[in-house]
Amino acid sequence: MKPELILEQPRKVTVVESIVEQIVRQIQAGTISPGDRLPSERQLIEILRVSRSSVREALQGLAMMGLIESRPGQGTFVSDRLHLMVPNIGRAGISATLQRDMRLKLIEVRRTVECTTARLAAERAGDDAIARLEAIFADYRETTLHGSYQRSLSGPHHDFHIAIAEMTLNPFYTPVVETLLRAIPQGLRETEFITLGEPGPQHILQVEVQIHQAICEAIARRDGVAAAAAMEQHMAFEERLVHQALGGEAAEG
Repeated sequence: MKPELILEQPRKVTVVESIVEQIVRQIQAGTISPGDRLPSERQLIEILRVSRSSVREALQGLAMMGLIESRPGQGTFVSDRLHLMVPNIGRAGISATLQRDMRLKLIEVRRTVECTTARLAAERAGDDAIARLEAIFADYRETTLHGSYQRSLSGPHHDFHIAIAEMTLNPFYTPVVETLLRAIPQGLRETEFITLGEPGPQHILQVEVQIHQAICEAIARRDGVAAAAAMEQHMAFEERLVHQALGGEAAEG
């Protein structure tokens, strides 16, 4: 028999976020599993002691993340395809708060995976692979600074990260990195980039190029520690850009 679903009254300052976090946490803990039915909207209102609009917005956010699905006449269920899904970050209707949370969680995963791929690439790559990475970086730098940022995202920037995954000589890393890179629709990234204010898009592009150069140079030196550190710097910069575009406070350090 499955354990009883346990919910608590959310923090008043972030009611919708708190509801979403509690449901996600209990899915992760296995308290509720794919195919399980959630309490009805009315039951959730009574359990959580919040408004109908808060419950509906939370459920909408969970549905847009691909975590739950509504079945007419039956209720709301944890998705049966949960293990196959990558949350759709770019789907219309997701609030800025939920979108920021999803973006930061994606960066958390990228940090775990790509710092490792950078280190392994530096330790394992041959001369030909390093020469190829340097050529891809040169294309990325030229396209980003003197061509089209949009074309850079879908072309050399993507190729740069995939090349690093391939340089690990572990075939499982490449599709994982591919999935993570594809999780953010290019149009969404472009829209966020346009909204960024000071110090200005051109400065941000220059910093991004410098960070990727540091990654490339560390791998070329076959310095795994420096390569992982440079990739960590990349992820930290991504975090700051997300907070700048979508609000919230960036972590210190």
